[in-house]
Amino acid sequence: MDFNIMAVTGNPALHSLSPVLMNAAVQHDGAPYRYLRLPAESAQEAIDTFKALDMKGMNVTAPFKRDVIPLLDHLTDNAQKADAVNCVYRRDDGLWGDNTDITGVELTLKKYPEYVERGKMLVIGSGGAANAVIIAGQNLGLEVTVAARNQEALAVLKQKYNVLSASLKHITSTVNNYPIIVQALPSGAVVFDPNVLTADHVVLDANYKDSIFEKPAEKIGFHFLSGRNWLVNQAVPAYKTFTGNDVDASVMYDALDNYHLDYQGRIALTGFMGVGKTTAGRDLAYELNYRFIDMDHELERREGMKITEIFEKKGEEYFREIESNLLLEYADEVDIILSCGGGTVKSAANRQVLRDNFVTLWLYASAAYCIDGLDVSNRPLLQCDNRLEVAQNMLQERIPLYADCAYGIVSVENLTKKQTAQKLYDQIVKTFGI
Repeated sequence: MDFNIMAVTGNPALHSLSPVLMNAAVQHDGAPYRYLRLPAESAQEAIDTFKALDMKGMNVTAPFKRDVIPLLDHLTDNAQKADAVNCVYRRDDGLWGDNTDITGVELTLKKYPEYVERGKMLVIGSGGAANAVIIAGQNLGLEVTVAARNQEALAVLKQKYNVLSASLKHITSTVNNYPIIVQALPSGAVVFDPNVLTADHVVLDANYKDSIFEKPAEKIGFHFLSGRNWLVNQAVPAYKTFTGNDVDASVMYDALDNYHLDYQGRIALTGFMGVGKTTAGRDLAYELNYRFIDMDHELERREGMKITEIFEKKGEEYFREIESNLLLEYADEVDIILSCGGGTVKSAANRQVLRDNFVTLWLYASAAYCIDGLDVSNRPLLQCDNRLEVAQNMLQERIPLYADCAYGIVSVENLTKKQTAQKLYDQIVKTFGI
């Protein structure tokens, strides 16, 4: 198996829907790529992991869209205008940053040319999303007016982009002056009653779901676009940038419509031997009040002998068979942390089980980090003189296998096992609200 890795990074990032879109495009394409979630503590950590895994492309979400800029070699015009990057990719001359959030708004609004031709747009909000919307509107030749509660941020936008401003206090009486309205506010925010709108509007809400505009649009008849449209339309050009391939937006819409993550508290930890799966997994299980199973230890208990003895007396093929059976045994459990053996992912069937039944988190670190201080007495594959070289080759061979079944990558380079457990706990709680 040989493919390229792509990812989306942020803090948090395990909630991201980008892998749903990108992997649907990859599958439709038959392209040799796998797109994963990469929660990180900093933009530097994200870029370090990007480089270490030789990724071809990475989307960037909050809070790293500005922090990542000094770590790149070049910026596109849109990224420079926005002073924000949501898309990092490799070229021969180094790392580039782009902003396809802007392109996403443009593609979304271009579907309504008669409204664009009328030349006016109202943007509600003054955060990062508003920046992208303003630039997109100006790229389309629109006169942009911004309304926001944060007057300091609004003043910055006026100076930076030479936009007009409107008072939120009187927005209800003036909103019908704008054929295009974009609300770039947090979910649930309400600044005017959408029932005052007429059928003669296009309204884009940056939120994916639970928009205050959806039901009024059905009743009144204005054109309503959710953050779902924006999400897909920014992903289409990003996919082209990363892979060189075109994808029809319908492929991504279909994937989004059919996606549902039924979290059952079933978490599997994969990664190279010595990366810390057992220690961190045990601590994580304690914090979450989950059951913890170390697959290697459980197999040793059942077989009544160490892993090295199983290899010596019964062979690796036998070991892999009982390992696969054990994995299937836990595939229906709930509230469980499963620490997989370093070679569990060698089996395609195991990878399928991990993809289909677990939130599988790949703990990544360099081979040097993993084997530093590692007791190899029960590691038959590392009982040799050129241990580091063998470990590096093994890790390189397994990287595509770890990626193939991972829900997310978590870099643990230079972390203690306690820090690894805390990092995992924080990301899981942020994502699944435990």
